[in-house]
Parts: sequence; structure tokens; C-alpha cells
Amino acid sequence: MPAGAAEPLYIPIVRREARLVAAAIDLVVIGLFSAVCLVMATAAMLLQVDPLERDPSAAEWAVGYAIALLWFVLSSLYAGLGARTLGSRLLRLQELRSGPRSFVIRGFMWWPSLLCLGIGMWWPWIDRQGRSLPDMLSGSLLIEISAP
Repeated sequence: MPAGAAEPLYIPIVRREARLVAAAIDLVVIGLFSAVCLVMATAAMLLQVDPLERDPSAAEWAVGYAIALLWFVLSSLYAGLGARTLGSRLLRLQELRSGPRSFVIRGFMWWPSLLCLGIGMWWPWIDRQGRSLPDMLSGSLLIEISAP
């Protein structure tokens, strides 16, 4: 390297396997949260209406829909946390270039990237920098912090 030339910056991108394990842990967390919301919605509906006597009214269905909307928003916000989720913390991942905009984009792009055959979660194996589709759309990058 010629004198005075700067060395290239090394960014320790996260190992693809670590991303996959962190995503699996986060899916378990979201799955448990989903089960709690499902039980709450079912209990709320059964406490309001005896399904054998009559059909529930629109107002009674609204409780179930409100719980479903709460589930979607909270699970999306959890997914938008990026490197602040339980799976990422356990595997010591950190997010670069995060902010309010990236938080919302990551959260709400997580579902489509997961539901389209999981292509957004498998994308790190294709991308040179190991970024998922939510990472690319939000302009963030996950890095791995070495153990102290």
C-alpha cells in the first residue's frame, strides 16, 4: 500500500448463521406473544357472547379485531427493533445507521419479507454485505460485536 493511503475500513458484518438463529429466537418470542393474543381474543369473544344462542354483533367482533390489530402493530414494532430484540441481544448483534425511520420500515417490512416464502430472511446469503431485505430498505446494517 502506498504511503499516505488509508486502509479500507473493516466492518464486522454479522455471520449469516447468527442472523438465522436470532431470527428463530425472535419468531419464538412473536409466536408466544401471538398465542397470548389469541387466547385473549377468544376469551373476550366467549365472555361476551354465547355462540350457541346467537351470532355476535359487529361491536362484539370489534373486540377481537382490536386485539388482532394490537397484535400486528406490537409484533411489527418488536420486529422493527432490529438489533434490540431478544435474539439479537443474545447473539451480540448491533445495528448501524438506525433511527426512527429505519425502525418503522424494518418493522413493517419484516412481515412481507417473511410471508413471501421467507425470501427476506434468506436474502443475507445472496447479499455481499449479509443484509436482509428489511435492512436494505431501511438503510441499516447489522454487525456482530466480539465477546469481551
